[in-house]
Amino acid sequence: MISLKELLTTYFSQLTLILAALGYMLKRVFDTISKKTEINHNLFQQKRLESVNNFFKTYAQTEQMWNSISTWDILEHKIPAKEMDSIIFPHINELKRNVLELQIYFDDKEHKSFVDILDNVNSINSKLSKVYFDYNPEKTYIDKSNEFLDHKFQKLKDNKNIFREISLTLKKMFK
Repeated sequence: MISLKELLTTYFSQLTLILAALGYMLKRVFDTISKKTEINHNLFQQKRLESVNNFFKTYAQTEQMWNSISTWDILEHKIPAKEMDSIIFPHINELKRNVLELQIYFDDKEHKSFVDILDNVNSINSKLSKVYFDYNPEKTYIDKSNEFLDHKFQKLKDNKNIFREISLTLKKMFK
């Protein structure tokens, strides 16, 4: 049987080569794992940012739709309900799709801001429906229009504040 002292003195160079080879292999394994983790993290961050950009783009289109839609024509029933739905719902549905996608990339607390924006957009649509189908003869078109526009402007203002919070959160995440 070979003693440790004899092993180290006789086979020192071979042991050094074996330990160096093992060390090199371990380094390569850890480098590969580290690189894979880094690539996955970068890909996740890239997809997260892409998803947020899609949400911002869709929201901008939705807000533009709300600002360009003729409230007066709607209240005077010049635009039928079906046509209104075909104008409004594609934007809202795309926004819903974006919010669902964002759920993958954000925890519940961060995701809530996106949901709040969607809720405000849905609230605008609900208010429009309520005003559109309000047949109270005591309310004039001007009263109905003001009621809807006040609600819309308030919800869009709320969304602007939420976007400010989202932007701050994203800036902190990507520092």
